[in-house]
Amino acid sequence: MTAYKIKIITLCGLIALASCSKQAPAEEPEAATTETTTSTSPFVVTFSEQQQKMGNLELGTIENRPLSARITANGQLQLPPQNKASINPLMGGVVRSIPVKEGEYVKKGKVLATIQNPELIKLQEEYLTTRNQLRFAEQDYERQRTLSEEQVGSRKRFEQAESDVQVQRARMKALATHLSAMGVSPKSVEAGQITSTMAITAPIDGYVRVIDVNMGSYAQPGQQMFEIVNNRHLHLELNVFERDFSKMKEGQKVLFTMPNVAGEPLEAEIFALGRAFEGDSRMVTVHAELENEKNANLLPGMYVNAQILAGKQEMPTLPEESVVRYKGKHYVFVKEGPTTFRMQEVETGVAEGGFTEVKPKAKLPEAAQVVTIGAYYVLAEKMKSEVAED
Repeated sequence: MTAYKIKIITLCGLIALASCSKQAPAEEPEAATTETTTSTSPFVVTFSEQQQKMGNLELGTIENRPLSARITANGQLQLPPQNKASINPLMGGVVRSIPVKEGEYVKKGKVLATIQNPELIKLQEEYLTTRNQLRFAEQDYERQRTLSEEQVGSRKRFEQAESDVQVQRARMKALATHLSAMGVSPKSVEAGQITSTMAITAPIDGYVRVIDVNMGSYAQPGQQMFEIVNNRHLHLELNVFERDFSKMKEGQKVLFTMPNVAGEPLEAEIFALGRAFEGDSRMVTVHAELENEKNANLLPGMYVNAQILAGKQEMPTLPEESVVRYKGKHYVFVKEGPTTFRMQEVETGVAEGGFTEVKPKAKLPEAAQVVTIGAYYVLAEKMKSEVAED
C-alpha cells in the first residue's frame, strides 16, 4: 500500500471518528456548522472553522526560493554526420569479394569490397595513351622553343605546342584523379599493371553497420554498398519543453540513463541549443556531448532519460505537503472565503529541502492563501463527502 493511500485512509478514519463521537442533538443548530459539504463545483470544498482547527490547517503563500533546478528530458543518442559514411561505387560492376563482416571495426582505407568492370580497362588505356601524348607534346614543345629562340621557327607553332602540353597535362591529371578515386593506382598502371577490378575502401574509421551487396551482385553507380559508423563522438539529442528552455545554457551538466540498461547515470555536457520548435510539439532540441570510450555498449538510436542540472534558480515554491495528488493530477487548496477552499491544479517541478516548484494552471490572485499544512486532511474530507453523496 502506498504512502499516499495510507494518508487518505488514516485521515478519513480520524474524521469519521470525530464526527461520530461528538455528534450534537438534532435540535442544536450549532451541529450544522461541523458538517463538510462540497459546493456545486466539484473543486470547491466548504470547511467549517471548527474543522479547520481540528485539522490544524495552516495557510501560506507561494514564495520564490532558490532551488537546484533539475529539468527532466527525454531523447536519443545520435551521431554527427561526419561520423557516418555511406559507401557507393563511382563506376558500376560485379562484386567479386567482400573481405569484411557486419559489426567489424575497420580503419580508414581498409578494402571493403572489390568490383569488376571491363570499362575500367578502357580508362587505364586512355590514361596510358594520354601519358604518351603528353610525352610527345613536351618533346615538340622543346623543339619549337629552341627554334623560336633561334628565330628560325614560327611563333605560332611554338604557341600551339605550348598549348598542347597544357591540354595533355590537364587531361592526364584528370584521368589520374579518376583512377585514384576508384582505387586504382596511376603508378601501377604506368608500370603495366592493368586491372579490371577496383577496390571499395573505408573513408573513415568505424564499425561496418550495413552491408547491402552480395557476392556476384551488380553494384550500380551511386548504390549504397556499405554503411560505417564511428561511435566515438556520440551525443545526446534531448527534447526540452518550451517552459524549461529559458533555464538552458551551454556548459550545463546532464545525467542520463537508458531505460533498458542497468548501471549508474552517465554524464554529458550541453554544447548547443536548438533555435526553433520541433513541429507542433512546442519542444526544443538540446545537444549534449559525452565521452563513451569506457562504455562500448552505447549505440546510436538508443533512447535516454535525462536530468539537466540547471544550477540554483529562483522558483515559485510551496512546502511539498501543500501539494496533493488527485485522479492523476496535482492540486493545492486555495482559500476563497472564511470556510471555502478551491482545488487549484498545478504543475510541479524541482523538489528540494522540503519545498517544491509549483506552476498554477490558472492565474491566482496576488498573495493567494494556500493550505500549507493539512492539505491531505482537506482532500480526505472532500473524498469522504463524495462517497456520502454517492
